[in-house]
Amino acid sequence: MKILFFIPLLCWIVDVGPKVKPETNTPLNSSIKGKWTNERTHLQFIVDSHLVHEEEITDEKGKEYNFDGTTVQVIYPDGTTAQGTYSVFIEEEKKKLFMQLRGTTNTYTLIAVTPTSMAWQKDLEDTYYYEGFTRKSAERAIYTEELKRKQ
Repeated sequence: MKILFFIPLLCWIVDVGPKVKPETNTPLNSSIKGKWTNERTHLQFIVDSHLVHEEEITDEKGKEYNFDGTTVQVIYPDGTTAQGTYSVFIEEEKKKLFMQLRGTTNTYTLIAVTPTSMAWQKDLEDTYYYEGFTRKSAERAIYTEELKRKQ
């Protein structure tokens, strides 16, 4: 008899928790909504916790992003476009951007978002760079993209 009482009680206790429904068009998504243009992209290569090399990625300058709340359209400098989805969320007290384009997914850390500018970063592990013609390895690199809001 006690078991018959405790089984429904246990089910009720487990089911009482808050119902968390994943939302796609959240206020966090709205924080980056709009058209943005890539102003600068660079890589910083780290070896033994020291910055050893920096590179500018000039062929990404002018790349445009149009975030509309749940989907993103990217217009590359050569005129090609890509459609995808995105979401902004908080993880480990940091604002993150998850973007899925052309079958690839990337998660960036939003390091700055203002009404007129935005920057995001992504850590890359076990990378390499060239010093002259010599290929050198780095334990990690930090990919940074800086964007300005289009008027």
